[in-house]
Amino acid sequence: MRCDLCEHTFAAAVAGRPEAVAFAETNGWIVGERTWCPMCAAAHTSRRTA
Repeated sequence: MRCDLCEHTFAAAVAGRPEAVAFAETNGWIVGERTWCPMCAAAHTSRRTA
């Protein structure tokens, strides 16, 4: 997976995309319409709550 904002990547040795998404989300990634790494996700959430 690649972050849509900063292009940080996340790789995992799993059976398929559903497992990769679950593993990435467990590690702080937001995967949906856009994919965000933990740093970009934290910055986005702090902007929305400020």
